[in-house]
Amino acid sequence: MKSMDFNFEVKVKSAYEALAQSVSLFKTYLDDKTAASSPDYYRAKSLLKEGKLFFEEVLKEARKLLGPLPPYSTPEYAKWREETARDITLVLGDKVDYEEIKKMLLSDTCLPRLFSAEELEAYLKKYFEHQGKGKRKMENLKCRIAIARLDDLVHEGEELLQKAQKKLQSTLV
Repeated sequence: MKSMDFNFEVKVKSAYEALAQSVSLFKTYLDDKTAASSPDYYRAKSLLKEGKLFFEEVLKEARKLLGPLPPYSTPEYAKWREETARDITLVLGDKVDYEEIKKMLLSDTCLPRLFSAEELEAYLKKYFEHQGKGKRKMENLKCRIAIARLDDLVHEGEELLQKAQKKLQSTLV
């Protein structure tokens, strides 16, 4: 396998765009000024479904590159995995200093598209210490933060979907 087989950042970006649009459309739909028969509900629901599919792909690729090695993996596979994760800048390296990691994440090509600087710092504070515990590796913090952001959007989208369904059903009764 080549590192080009992995489009991790593209899938993260695609998942984020679909989920963020879905949340935005649900919020517009739930506004009192929007009619319950508005097509925004169906578009938002479709985008949420699409975003969740991309999110599943992101999780699958993250597990493949950063999760535990399969029991019978070869040394070549382990080396390929490590090189691929480094090539697509999925791992941070051996940085453990909070300020250095913060600078690195703020100048990253992918993460600033998902977060404002304040949001990125909040997620970093939330996951920095937690990532160093147990079997987790600090070098995987970038991936964990991106996945956490997408997961939060999925949950927000699902909550808004339930509220939107109630609004739609109230007009059908």
